[in-house]
Amino acid sequence: MKTKLRPKNKVKTTLHIITPVIILLSAAIMAGLVVAMTQKAIPKTPIVCLDAGHGGDDVGAVGGNNRYEKDDNLRLALLVAERLKSDGVKVILTRDDDTFISLEKRCDIANRKKASLFVAIHRNSADSGSGVEIWARSTAPQDDMLLASSILENLNNVGISKNRGIKTGIISNSGGDYYINKNTNMPSCLVEMGFITSDEDNNLFDERLSEYADAIADGINETLSSVRQDNK
Repeated sequence: MKTKLRPKNKVKTTLHIITPVIILLSAAIMAGLVVAMTQKAIPKTPIVCLDAGHGGDDVGAVGGNNRYEKDDNLRLALLVAERLKSDGVKVILTRDDDTFISLEKRCDIANRKKASLFVAIHRNSADSGSGVEIWARSTAPQDDMLLASSILENLNNVGISKNRGIKTGIISNSGGDYYINKNTNMPSCLVEMGFITSDEDNNLFDERLSEYADAIADGINETLSSVRQDNK
């Protein structure tokens, strides 16, 4: 008499197949989460913080005919903000009028709002000299350098008296950084928009103010686009 074979345990076999699949899926999901957490993602509606240097009693550098740096900084920052907003970028201004804002508060505004980029606008001064330069952190992170180079290239295309390049750290070469570059949590740079003590730079600033604003906005937009592409 033939012995009947016992039917295979289908449930057990199915579990043997499903369990490795679940493990593989879980690993894939976890890997995806780790990658997402390590990316420096730019949100769909990016936030850019524009910092018009000085303000109030802090007039900044002074040019001929009592020309104050604080006023030029604000004029340019407001135009850049207007252009960025028309491009769909959310803009935060550390100041939008003639008000004194501490360096600590400027950085705190950007950090609390989780800005994607931070751009400080200033003007230079010296007994002699002219041209535009941009300052980045001494560690020169890739996105900071991209932001600085994009803005400077666009300004150079508009026309400036001299391209003084991108500089890192601080003018004293003491190994530190300008406060706003050191204490902001996002890519940042400080734009020195010509010398307020140079008649040539002042004339260019006044004649090409709108074009300079567009150039800075274009550099910011290019940086936002590039960082988005890197995060895909």
